Amino acid sequence: MKKVLVFIVFVAQFGFGQETEFTFDNQKGMTDYIVGTVENKTASEIYKKVIEWIKVTYKNPDKVILSTIDNEYVRFEGFSSAFYSINIPLLGKSYQETKYQIEISIKDGRYKFDIIGMENYLAPSQYSRGGWSDNVLFNSNLDKEYLEKTIYKKDGTLRSTWKNINDVPVYFNGLNKSLFEFINSQSPSKGDW
Repeated sequence: MKKVLVFIVFVAQFGFGQETEFTFDNQKGMTDYIVGTVENKTASEIYKKVIEWIKVTYKNPDKVILSTIDNEYVRFEGFSSAFYSINIPLLGKSYQETKYQIEISIKDGRYKFDIIGMENYLAPSQYSRGGWSDNVLFNSNLDKEYLEKTIYKKDGTLRSTWKNINDVPVYFNGLNKSLFEFINSQSPSKGDW
């Protein structure tokens, strides 16, 4: 009986230990993915709402949706020039144009919001060819040693260049909140305007 009870507690810890918000810290970098729980919604209902949300949220939804599998999965691409920045001494925030890919995996009662890629645009100059390049801070699993030497100081605070890095999880948390609220909203009838 004790073994069964220990097993149940063990499974419960892992089942409910999923992240619900993105964070960036000196231990693991950016959260890999987050899970949204939506009570009493089937995979089919969630999938339909995800597609509707993309159509309402993005200017050219047919261009941003990259791949779908009905009732299971949606991959889309977004763009912003106002959430990823580095700090330049004496000048402040220097925003970079950013493309990102998000994958939404769907099951009954929940969805997984996964940032699978992020690229930044660097304008050509005398020092660089410029163009789009992977943002390694958000595209790979960073080890603690890299984070502590490159992004954080020994005391655990962010280096000045990266002091705005937490704008990225805030942006994606906002997107996820918008999606979550849309999934849980009732679709207005055509006469309710």
